[in-house]
Amino acid sequence: MTEQIKLAPCPFCEGPPCISAFDFVTNSPVAIDRPQTECFDECYSAHVWCHDCGAQGPDIDSCSLSTFEHIFDLTVLDVMRIAAERWNDRHAKARSLYDAGDNERLNLFPRNDEPEETA
Repeated sequence: MTEQIKLAPCPFCEGPPCISAFDFVTNSPVAIDRPQTECFDECYSAHVWCHDCGAQGPDIDSCSLSTFEHIFDLTVLDVMRIAAERWNDRHAKARSLYDAGDNERLNLFPRNDEPEETA
């Protein structure tokens, strides 16, 4: 049996996370227990999303994983597991960029240099 992963709540609304998997070519939903072909020639994508607000984690697909990360022969379950791990592995690595923009008032809408629309 595969070790379970507890999915973190949505970072925006604290809502419950859900995970979905799709055939990479047809974008049709696939079941977690879908058997892989003998040649491992199918591609799957998966992502975690918030059931409440619809926020979505990164789209993980077996084609990119094999090409760029050299992870091969993945099943639907494997791709979904990686999507779950990446959903849980979010962190504030770009927070310094946000703070730098905040110091320059770049996080305001509309910005002072943008004209306001009139009705």
